[in-house]
Amino acid sequence: MQNNTARCALAVLTVALGSLGCQRTTSLPPIEAAPAVSAEAKAAGTKLYSELCVRCHGVSGWGDGPEALASRKVRVQDLGDPVWQSNVSNDRLRAVILRGGPGVRKSPVMPAFPQLAKNKDELDGLVAYVRSLSRSAQ
Repeated sequence: MQNNTARCALAVLTVALGSLGCQRTTSLPPIEAAPAVSAEAKAAGTKLYSELCVRCHGVSGWGDGPEALASRKVRVQDLGDPVWQSNVSNDRLRAVILRGGPGVRKSPVMPAFPQLAKNKDELDGLVAYVRSLSRSAQ
């Protein structure tokens, strides 16, 4: 009798959860579109990435730059990870770039580049470049 009651309770719970929209999903939230930038800003962002970011994040953005590989103490963010890309906004990217890891309560190893605040186009070009590293199908 108890076994039947347990099965009934499980069936009722399953139906109730299903009706509430509790379903497993395999899709990610959409990745925010890169900021619209001019060709010059896009080129500047690409150059900034190669000058400031490659040493840790790597050419492909996978977090496999020479400094990241030399120091295994901190995991460097894989910028192409579609899960990460879908969960970070352009404003958050700007904040991390300008304030560094400590400024956004993340890794103290991520340096800040406050000098980039002077030129919004270049900063947006860098954000657009980071968005271009996504390995998603979008």
